[in-house]
Amino acid sequence: MLTQNFSKTFNIGDGREVTIETGRLARQADGAVTVKCGNCMILASVCATEKPKEGQDFFPLSVDYMEKFSSAGRIPGSFFKREARLNDYEILTSRLIDRALRPLFPEDYLCEVQVIVTLISSDDQIMPDSMACLAASSALAVSTIPIQEVISEVRVSRINGSFKINPTRAEMEISDLDFIIAATDKNIMMVEGEAKECSEEDLLEALQLAHDAIRIQIMAQKELREMVGVAEKREYPKPEQNEAIKTRVNELGTPRMMTLARANVKKAARKEEYDTIREYILQTLGQEANLPEGEELPTQKQS
Repeated sequence: MLTQNFSKTFNIGDGREVTIETGRLARQADGAVTVKCGNCMILASVCATEKPKEGQDFFPLSVDYMEKFSSAGRIPGSFFKREARLNDYEILTSRLIDRALRPLFPEDYLCEVQVIVTLISSDDQIMPDSMACLAASSALAVSTIPIQEVISEVRVSRINGSFKINPTRAEMEISDLDFIIAATDKNIMMVEGEAKECSEEDLLEALQLAHDAIRIQIMAQKELREMVGVAEKREYPKPEQNEAIKTRVNELGTPRMMTLARANVKKAARKEEYDTIREYILQTLGQEANLPEGEELPTQKQS
């Protein structure tokens, strides 16, 4: 648990500064940071189990973005004193974070991970969703949870013919292009947005500007991680894999899957074809293993 505060500040243009700080809040979490720009402040905390549950064969990652009434200086009144469930805006923001973070984890990492991003102070002009993924990635960066790369996410809009990173609410009302882009230092991970009209050249320019801004944020996260002293990520139990069976399954399934992917097949028929391919692979593996009649493969018993 950190006993000292560490912070890193960078500029996102037009004199606007963003500060990432760790060690002040949520110190018992595996990783926690606050991201501040103007009066907008976001707290992100991440926790992960040391071992996956027995028999678990998927990666249980949960991401929740929440905006509290207290962030605007209000407290729920009347009969309902507690906050309600996540609204549509919070759910969509959570999905934007999840979609960018999920590919960062190793394929064989199956421990449960929980990412909680909370708006604890709001600004009437600063959009918090454009900083939520930065906060989540920073919390992972200063933790020992194994991630393969550091990422960030920005909003880019076109106002009066000029592009701007993370515009204000007032500027967004007159923008004709609005994209949220997530990326690593080298690759763009996700693009989400809309535009009234957008040429290919404008799209490429928006992506380039966003990627340049993201690289600055990634560098700030890495410097913060070095300040905290996180040198290595934790070891984790890896599921047992039979490489020979894995290779054989790929040999049997890949040609059929590629043919199906290229075919113009409706959804229901495609699902049936997937089941047919699965049964073909299981039947072939059973024959090659010389199983006695009536005995099933372990995967069939588990399913």
